[in-house]
This record gives sequence, structure tokens and C-alpha cells, in this order.
Amino acid sequence: MALSIWIVIGLIVVCAVLIDGVVRIIKVSKSGGGKDVNKKFADLEADLSVVEQDLEDARQRIEVLEKIVTDEKYDLGKKIDDLAN
Repeated sequence: MALSIWIVIGLIVVCAVLIDGVVRIIKVSKSGGGKDVNKKFADLEADLSVVEQDLEDARQRIEVLEKIVTDEKYDLGKKIDDLAN
């Protein structure tokens, strides 16, 4: 009889600990989980816009370099430099 009382008390303690853990997990997932995901998503969108702007700047620089290299004056200058060597 005394042994069964201790078993019941042990089961109650184990159930209480398990239920407390589940409640804590639910609270954490409801309170902070969504905010962290939204913040991370917003940060990723900001990073993406920075990368897109950098890409556009690089495209413009490449276009300028292509214009310089394909310019006849650049070609003439290169030919003169080649003759000097």
C-alpha cells in the first residue's frame, strides 16, 4: 500500500514536470517565434535591396568601361603605345 502511494506521487510529479515543459514551449513559440522570423525576413529584404543596388552600380561601371575601351581614341592610344615598345 505504501509503495503504491509513492508510485502515484511520482507519476504526479513526472506529469507536472512534463506539462510545465509543454506550457513553456508553447509560450516561447507564441511570444517570440513569430517576431524573430518577421525581423529576420525584414533584415533579409534590406540586405537584398543593398545587394541589388550594388549590382546596378557594377553594371553602370561596366558600361562605362566598355564605352572607354571601345572608344577610337583609346584604341589609337594603345596602338601608339604598342609602337613605342
